[in-house]
Amino acid sequence: MKVVSALRATGVERGLLPVSGPACVAFAAALMLAACGGSGGGDDAATADPPATAASAGGSRVDATRTLVVMLKPGVQLQPLLERHSLQQVAQFGRRPIFRLLAANPARADEAVAALLGETDVQFAERDLEVASPESRRYSVWAVGSAGAGLGAQYASELLALPAAHAVSQGAGVRVAVLDSGIDLTHPALAPHLARNAAGQILGRDFVDDDATPAEAGGQGDAGWGHGTHVAGLVMLAAPQAKLMPVRVLDKGGVGNAWVLAEALAWAVDPDGNPATDDGAHVINLSMGSTTPTRLLDLVTKLASCQLDNDDDGIGDEGFDDDRARCAAGGRAVVVSAAGNSGSDNELLYPAAEPVKGALAVTAGTQQRRLAPFANWGSWIQLAAPGENLLSTVPGGGYGTWSGTSMAAPLAAGTAALVLATLPPGGDASRPSMRQWLPEFVVKRMTDRPVKMCGTSFLQVHAQAAVTDTPAPDPACP
Repeated sequence: MKVVSALRATGVERGLLPVSGPACVAFAAALMLAACGGSGGGDDAATADPPATAASAGGSRVDATRTLVVMLKPGVQLQPLLERHSLQQVAQFGRRPIFRLLAANPARADEAVAALLGETDVQFAERDLEVASPESRRYSVWAVGSAGAGLGAQYASELLALPAAHAVSQGAGVRVAVLDSGIDLTHPALAPHLARNAAGQILGRDFVDDDATPAEAGGQGDAGWGHGTHVAGLVMLAAPQAKLMPVRVLDKGGVGNAWVLAEALAWAVDPDGNPATDDGAHVINLSMGSTTPTRLLDLVTKLASCQLDNDDDGIGDEGFDDDRARCAAGGRAVVVSAAGNSGSDNELLYPAAEPVKGALAVTAGTQQRRLAPFANWGSWIQLAAPGENLLSTVPGGGYGTWSGTSMAAPLAAGTAALVLATLPPGGDASRPSMRQWLPEFVVKRMTDRPVKMCGTSFLQVHAQAAVTDTPAPDPACP
């Protein structure tokens, strides 16, 4: 397609250049756009404005610019802190001593965080940070692609050795939660693969609108439109027999906040709120993040992957009893996160950059097995996966190409699903395999059995090597 070629030449499709103003209108005539940005320029100019409101527990809407998050030490009462610092409680994170609070104005919220950090009864306090997909931050676009028949024939399948891997495992029985902008629930390539509960309802949730329908919202010109659908299709490319759990945490601009993402992570590993039932995700894909560290997301990533440490994390409170019960019953997940699209070794994206066992940070590679020019790089990133010009599902039942570490992460998440559907060493064939793996052992298998890349020390996911636990062949590099 000539227009796609032009976009590749200019760097727009890869997320290297923002599309804005008249240029966006011109491109829209030829393309289905996922984003039409503002004034252009650097990362700050390309970052989406924070949402004026954000969903919280119970469907209430609050001004996200005035919210903060506080975790109390075991046995501490919240009300005295609220009175001392003139704050209101908006929500509690289940029964855990973690609260979302509201200040009178944004400046007062910053002051309250500083004051709360000086309180001996406070485990941590921080602003409720914005999270966004790397692509919405840089206003990258997706372009109309070929028919779905080309999905499995693209280069990513060859580089991951998916045909050989699928002869061993296709991810049957594994649930992959896609925390994103929602998905097109009626897309022919995705609808048959949606996880469902015992009542036949889709096992998904919309934490933006606070309802049970996690569908994509918005349309052409919205920066987040199509992101979750594209990500979900890449999970299915890697693990065609896995089941998708769509969880909407990003608005149509591709933006959300840490509190809502934390709620969604906790829901994904225990949808019915009963730690004794096995209805949660085995893998969670996060093609998003914050460029500012957040204790909340660090903690909830540990809870999801069952890396519990009462002393370090302050989770000795009885409010965490359900987390401990779920983990004891095997309800844990591998958490896979995108590393970001700034082509930088200085920018860190969280929670990907948090050193959590059982979590995997993924950057993007090219068809030539090289690091993609937009991909973040640094010692905190564990693996790469193909992420440039990938074909996948888009809203309306179609297919489109997109580039980004958001596209690399679901291929790694799908590979994790393939591993989980195989027996671990010494496993019991009479029991489901996916609950016999510890998340950190899945990550170790994938990082122990990668394939070399060209022109970089980074290593890339190799699905066949991971599922067979054998070394990957060295690639031929020019």
